[in-house]
Amino acid sequence: MQEAAQHLLGTHDFSAFQSAGSPAASTVRTLRRASVSPGPASPFVLPQESRKLHFWTLEFESQSFLYRQVRRMTAVLVAVGLGILTPTQVKMILQSQDPLGKHQSHLAPACGLFLKSVLYEGLRDLGER
Repeated sequence: MQEAAQHLLGTHDFSAFQSAGSPAASTVRTLRRASVSPGPASPFVLPQESRKLHFWTLEFESQSFLYRQVRRMTAVLVAVGLGILTPTQVKMILQSQDPLGKHQSHLAPACGLFLKSVLYEGLRDLGER
């Protein structure tokens, strides 16, 4: 999954990862960071169930994202983790610029995804006062 995520780094036309209805004038974005790492067990899952599950943390950093871009990238990376796709196929999906491709129709569910932080260049941390 981490190898596949590396194909998404940099400046690309991410139109293959946008959903219909995106109001963006341009589909070119720069993905600064895409990381995949084992995550801690969820406190909302019973311990006996938690042992059967694998939790992952996926983090993406960019100036901006297209409509549902993160959910689509997450779904594709999960497909790599499940052995449905290879890292090379992720690169091919990105290069296809086809939002209606076979694997792009999948979205990671919104539950479980959250915005971790927003960074503004030129503004100091509000906690520095």
